[in-house]
Amino acid sequence: MSQGGDEIIDATFRGAQSGDVLAMYELSKPFVATGGLIARDLELFDTDVEDFYVVEIDEVVVACAGIRRFTDLAEIFNVAVDGRWQSLGIGRFLLTSMLIVLESEGFADAVVFTKTTRDWFARYGFLPMDPASLPAERLTMLDPERKSIPMVRPTVQASDSIDALASITELRVRFERSGVEAVWDNGCDSLLMFAEKNDIDTASLCRGGMCGTCSSALKQGTVSYDVRPDVDPGDGSILLCISRPAANVVLDL
Repeated sequence: MSQGGDEIIDATFRGAQSGDVLAMYELSKPFVATGGLIARDLELFDTDVEDFYVVEIDEVVVACAGIRRFTDLAEIFNVAVDGRWQSLGIGRFLLTSMLIVLESEGFADAVVFTKTTRDWFARYGFLPMDPASLPAERLTMLDPERKSIPMVRPTVQASDSIDALASITELRVRFERSGVEAVWDNGCDSLLMFAEKNDIDTASLCRGGMCGTCSSALKQGTVSYDVRPDVDPGDGSILLCISRPAANVVLDL
């Protein structure tokens, strides 16, 4: 759904399945062409499918990345986002969701290798690291001709897992009709809870995405749903009770 060029996104993060192989291959091709990613054929994607994760919007895979797990750290690789969905928070959603997966598995650090997107990873807390500190099993995989830069950051801490999107970038929510603007609170389970915390007059009943009472027009920004809504709030609107901001948002409240 969209309104005035601002996207309202219901994005789902999940483990990749065999039916996603072709989509992941096609998503990666533009980045392979520019030298940002190593070429992988369909067979390799199929072989490694259990190591991959995807972001799905309206049952279409729009982003993917894989995880290599070593003894002391994990590597996030092959990060690819459909060009039509870039700059809308999808890459951040994918990256932070994967960091939470790694944190839940007990990994303290995550590493990436980048040749063309160093600034993008740095924006989310990744710092250059000495390749010599990599696990021996990863060192044997290095291709010196690619001249990729290894970068590392801690995985998302348990206290950040309440809201993966806001844990890395400070987000702001503006309630337009009420004239209130505030920094998103990671302790809030939803935009409905955040509105109530800021004394914004809102209507609600089920608080689970089933009735549509809390529907509100999204004037600007991007949100993600915790679960798929049982009712359609209509074009340009969202359900406050099950959504969280994925970028700065303006609500018609």
